[in-house]
Amino acid sequence: MRLEGRRAFVTGGGRGIGRAIALKFAEAGADVAVAARTSSEIDAVAGEIQETGRRSLAIPCDVGDSKAVDEAVQQTSRELGGVDVLVANAGALVHAPLGETTDALWDEMMRVNLNGAFYAFRAAIGGMSERGWGRLIAISSVSGKIGGPNRSAYHAAKHGVLGLVRSVALEAAAAGVTVNAICPGFVETGMVATFREGLAEQTEGGESAEEAMNRYRDEVPMGRFLAPEEIAAMALYLASEEAGGITGQAYTISCGAIQI
Repeated sequence: MRLEGRRAFVTGGGRGIGRAIALKFAEAGADVAVAARTSSEIDAVAGEIQETGRRSLAIPCDVGDSKAVDEAVQQTSRELGGVDVLVANAGALVHAPLGETTDALWDEMMRVNLNGAFYAFRAAIGGMSERGWGRLIAISSVSGKIGGPNRSAYHAAKHGVLGLVRSVALEAAAAGVTVNAICPGFVETGMVATFREGLAEQTEGGESAEEAMNRYRDEVPMGRFLAPEEIAAMALYLASEEAGGITGQAYTISCGAIQI
């Protein structure tokens, strides 16, 4: 599973899953542009990639801004020569029961988690189709397959990502572009820290947020959460030539917690 000669663009590439994917792609031979809102983080990842001998760009970008995403993909195409693999990874999670989910919270969950994937896919698909080869990969979540209390906006957005993937896969198949999603369970990243903070506000009955997280972990059949590198390995496979016949799929990686 090598990516020599390929150019990749990864949103949310400054930390966690996005960073792991960007580094994995570089190790496999790709040049990689990383985009996120925090310049210091993407600068650091771009530096790590360049140390491997691959070209890299650090592009400050808010994925919920369609113009910013278009410009980021265009810059990558100009400076790296194109975008062959795009990973829509950027995401955000805020807890709130439905009755306390404000319009602003709902809009922000859609803007980052769903609109961000849509804008990125739309910006890259034209060039991929013209070249007759491409990989569009969305990092959804097990939350895109099941419900969850006190985070309906997040779950709705992640369900929407799967609808986007399945529809675009049918549009792009004849052009040689595959479109797939990865649906992780709990991954040891900043998102888990955010989830823990949300639990602290929602937990009742004397259970602390840390105790609740330990309970979630104990309920996982493998008794652990995932490492970002495990998600990156699946992303590399889906980006590779070997996965050329796979499209419109949503792969669950959850240590056995979710079996759909």
